[in-house]
Amino acid sequence: MIISFLKHCADGPSHYGTYYGTYPMIDILCVENDFIASYVLEKQIERLGYRLVGKVGTGEAAIEKATKLKPDLVLMDINLDGKMNGLEAAQCLTHDFNIPVVFITAIQDTELRRKAMKIDHVAYLNKPIQLKTLRNAVEAIYPNVKMKRILLVEDDYIISMLLEKQIRRMGYEIAGKAESGEKAISLTQEEKPDLVLMDIELKGEMNGIETVTRIRNFSTVPVIYLTGNANEKTRKQAEETKPDGFLVKPVDMDVLKQQIREIVEKDKVS
Repeated sequence: MIISFLKHCADGPSHYGTYYGTYPMIDILCVENDFIASYVLEKQIERLGYRLVGKVGTGEAAIEKATKLKPDLVLMDINLDGKMNGLEAAQCLTHDFNIPVVFITAIQDTELRRKAMKIDHVAYLNKPIQLKTLRNAVEAIYPNVKMKRILLVEDDYIISMLLEKQIRRMGYEIAGKAESGEKAISLTQEEKPDLVLMDIELKGEMNGIETVTRIRNFSTVPVIYLTGNANEKTRKQAEETKPDGFLVKPVDMDVLKQQIREIVEKDKVS
């Protein structure tokens, strides 16, 4: 859980590393001396659609890397190798470079937390770090670059993996993956995605059209159907659920990308 909210300006820092697709890419430096913990953070950063620009295990190396790479955010363990601990490194990064720091630590120490929160532009997270918790911490610092989240409902493993890869390349986050209508309904309620990519032929008792019909009872989330069954009857049934798109497999990725962007970015059009 987030122990203390960020002591930072409302709009977050004014610069970002680079643009990736339609969203600014957040460049993150990971400072963690435990190999497994560092690997887990790397995968979480990747899943959230941010860019890992470096990994180091000491405070001294963190400052050196930050000087060269100028990351938008540093994930900082407190217990580090070397002479400088995470608190000392964070003080330097926030004061000298104006780089926000999110502390990540397994230490349950009220006094340590008090010292950490005296530093400007920091947040404090307890290990083990959950994906949602990390995302919330980053979005609290950079609220204007909150990533759009897409729910992927596809029962073919290979197609699901290919679609997931394409969605992440576009700079969006996967809100969840489902192989059945029942799971898709549950994830829509829990995750509140910005868009649902829905296969029509699914595992379980419900097909994709029946699933969307039930989703429409509680949500107006946009839906794009992806199907290998393009007969007239299926199209008419799908149209009754008022989808935002209907694509036939094998899906033209350029067309899919265009439809996704038109749907999730429409709130940005003035």
